[in-house]
Amino acid sequence: MIRKKGIVGFLMVLMVFSATACGSGQTDRSTGENATEKVELLYMTHIPENETQEDIIANEVIGAFEEANPNISVKWVHNEDPVSLIRQQMVAGAGPDVVLVDGPTQVMQFAKSDYLLPLDDFAATYGWEDRYFDWAYNTGFVDGKLYGLPGQYESMVVWYNKDIFAEKGWEEPQNFAEFMNLNLEIQNEGLIPFAFGTTDFRPANEWWLSLVYNSYLGAEEMKKVLKNDVPWTSDLVREATTLWKDIWQEGYINEKKSHAISGDDAWSLFRSEQAVMKMDGTWATATLTTEPTDFETDFFVMPSWREGVEPTLPMALGESAGINASTEHPEEAALLLDWLFSDEVGSIMFNQGYFYPNQGIEPPEDVQPLVADVYKGLNRSIEAGNTGFASWTYWGPNVQYYLWDNIDQVFLDQMSVEDYLAEAQKNAEKDEEEGLLFNFEN
Repeated sequence: MIRKKGIVGFLMVLMVFSATACGSGQTDRSTGENATEKVELLYMTHIPENETQEDIIANEVIGAFEEANPNISVKWVHNEDPVSLIRQQMVAGAGPDVVLVDGPTQVMQFAKSDYLLPLDDFAATYGWEDRYFDWAYNTGFVDGKLYGLPGQYESMVVWYNKDIFAEKGWEEPQNFAEFMNLNLEIQNEGLIPFAFGTTDFRPANEWWLSLVYNSYLGAEEMKKVLKNDVPWTSDLVREATTLWKDIWQEGYINEKKSHAISGDDAWSLFRSEQAVMKMDGTWATATLTTEPTDFETDFFVMPSWREGVEPTLPMALGESAGINASTEHPEEAALLLDWLFSDEVGSIMFNQGYFYPNQGIEPPEDVQPLVADVYKGLNRSIEAGNTGFASWTYWGPNVQYYLWDNIDQVFLDQMSVEDYLAEAQKNAEKDEEEGLLFNFEN
């Protein structure tokens, strides 16, 4: 996934999209022939995780598409926050032809704002319903119409320095008490338990949000909250938030500095062995396999935070994509969309740690061991039914934004847990009023 997570710390200069959406080629509607030059499609993503990934996408994905479709060129641009830029452009009737966003929640927002084309006719043409697993495909429907295709599925795990664990005799924690004891022992060794930073990307707070609430509430109780059947002010949500605040104030999460350092800084602390664990996503395999650490890195699933709750891996679709309602080239955009989320591209991206929810994809024979382990871990949770609900796929957009944008005030005692959750509930009610709650009935 080329997305917000694990963003490379540089800004790509781009600005060639002004007044018109998507594409420079003009088609003669009477003849169906290109009257001036071949069609150009605009495609915008997050900055690639590394040079290897950039080369793969430029050549094996986009390059292969252009070679197979010589009448179409793809202008690929990337930005640190493409979704915000895309939203601004689409308000003005512009923006990329293929609209890539950070999951189904944003597809719902864009569809309800009439920024996306319904894809039902294209779905019938390309057989999309049969390509994807139902749980992923169904997330693209809004008010009964298909607006987005699912990208890779992913989750949050705890990456850790396996060499230090072995040296100190530490083991992967199996319950909350063991988890807290591990944090304390790491801190007592003069090390940082968790590297984590958000100055370059504040929405990274939602990674912890997803882990904390799913691990404490469990999947069924979490679903009730997300459906607004149970308020965000409930005892369980309050207890989970208070525990998280306590953990932060103990210094276990980057010595109470997560709000003051960047994601790159956090990775540096982990790579330099000043921090023993790194809370991040399964997408981190892209970096860990192309730029390996000097020590053996492994991962574990966060244990349950409450007795009687199974370890609950918050599942997400890391990205979804649709077609700009303002595109001048819907047929060509659909062709590109079909390719970007095809079995072929899914197989190409597998070794980058990006697992597409396509029924026809098998792990490549040369898959790297770490990637294979992450893939097996995700699928074990899916098969066992121990999956929860990551914020960027299942939470209402208003409450999601509010929670990640304001949690630092709670950590710093500038806002009480009770006030934080009371305001969260107001935003959840706004999501319901605007029809933006996730439809769990699909």
